[in-house]
Amino acid sequence: MTEVLEILAIVLVGTLVGSEFAVAAFVRPILERLPDDAFWAARGDGAGRLGKVMPFWYLASFALLAAVGVVTDSQRWLVGVAAALMVAVVLLSVVVLVPINNKIAAWHSVDDVSRELAARWDRLHWVRVALLAAAFVLLLVGVLQPGG
Repeated sequence: MTEVLEILAIVLVGTLVGSEFAVAAFVRPILERLPDDAFWAARGDGAGRLGKVMPFWYLASFALLAAVGVVTDSQRWLVGVAAALMVAVVLLSVVVLVPINNKIAAWHSVDDVSRELAARWDRLHWVRVALLAAAFVLLLVGVLQPGG
C-alpha cells in the first residue's frame, strides 16, 4: 500500500509541476504575443477553465503528500517539508493569485485589467512553479532515498 501511495503522489505532483511549468514557460508567452482582445479572451478563458480544475489537483496532491509522509519508511521529514511547501503554494494561490486570476477571467467587465496585471500574475506564477518543483524534488528524494 505504501508503494502505491508513493507512486500516486509522484505521478500526481509530477504532472502538476509539469502542467504549471508548461503554463508559465509556453502558454503565457504565446498568449502575450496576441492582440489585446484575443489576449484577454484567451487569458480569461484559461483562467476560468483552469480555475475550476486546479483546486482539486492541488488538494489531491497535498492529500497524497500528507499520506506518504505518514506511511513512508524513507526520509519522512523530506516528504513533510514537501507537504509544507504545498501548503505555502496553496496559500500563495488563494491569497494572491486567485484574486488576480478572477479579474483576468472577468476581463470583459473589468476596466482596470491591464497587461501589467497579467504580467504580475505571470511573475508570481513562476514563484509557484519553483515551490512546486522544490516540493516534487523533496518528495522524490524522500521516497527514493533509504533511511531516515
